[in-house]
Amino acid sequence: MDISDAVQTRQLRITTRSVAVLCLAYVGATAVLAPATFFAMLTEYTLKKYSLAIPVFALLGMVCAAVSSRPRSPLTFIVEKLRGRGKGALIVVGIFVLCAAAFSTLKHVTPLYVPFFADPFLAWLDAKIHGGDPWRAAHAVLPQQLEPGLFVLYGPVWFIQMVGIVLVAAFTNDSNSRARYFLSLLLVAVILGSVLRVIGSSAGPIFFDRMGDGNRFADLISTLASSPSGGAMIATSDYLYSSYALDRTVFGTGIAAMPSLHVAVALLNALFLSRSGRIVRYWGWFYFAAIMFGSVYFGWHYAVDAYVAIAATLLIWKYCGLRTNVPS
Repeated sequence: MDISDAVQTRQLRITTRSVAVLCLAYVGATAVLAPATFFAMLTEYTLKKYSLAIPVFALLGMVCAAVSSRPRSPLTFIVEKLRGRGKGALIVVGIFVLCAAAFSTLKHVTPLYVPFFADPFLAWLDAKIHGGDPWRAAHAVLPQQLEPGLFVLYGPVWFIQMVGIVLVAAFTNDSNSRARYFLSLLLVAVILGSVLRVIGSSAGPIFFDRMGDGNRFADLISTLASSPSGGAMIATSDYLYSSYALDRTVFGTGIAAMPSLHVAVALLNALFLSRSGRIVRYWGWFYFAAIMFGSVYFGWHYAVDAYVAIAATLLIWKYCGLRTNVPS
């Protein structure tokens, strides 16, 4: 190892440790700000949701990777992977669960301090840019027969994709790419999920009428209610609105439109997968496009929520690439 390699390795270790410290600081600050909500949310994540899902996803993913990478000796592959990355991956997953609980806590309590105020402006801006409300165009171009598929991608698949990519990143042997992904994920959570969320505090079209901003999106609600998939999305919005109105902590709690964290994370995952095989790479970009389209189609976000999320995520990804010596 020459001097430049030694310096890069040292810088990478410092960055990796800094990410862990910043994550724990993020968790600690959240626990101090809203202790009851945080620990209730942590219980939801650890005991009711992730405690089973993460081990199952990890096992299935490990088996699939072993069979495809080393079909003649998959067990050897698994043993080697656990020896090399088992401890590190366990630490990463533990910090991820803590941060997920902290993120949901802040998402839930932020409207208590910064009420939703930007919806009328964002709805106006959306219509101004697109010559009308974008959700109408989305419904016009998607065949009704494809709506259930979009619903599955936006709903159930989201959880699988999110946890799955975190596990892939945690177990990857490429320490630079791993550091870049988790540093990017942290900055997306903090900058987009806290700073920009406060600046553009909004609920989104599906909540527009209930937040007292008028009946501009009444047609959206009636259109969604006319199909099983749309009706299921309305039921989900009722679940979230009830949590918001009653200040009740539940899994996935919190309402926020600007910027779209769904779009930001889907883009981040696509960027991370862009160095993988062709099928995986194509899946990442397809899923990002589906999430962006679905966020407008189902009324969770204004289109400008996605545009801001994309611009901010690309800048974060570029910055983190420079910090971790990963070429773009």
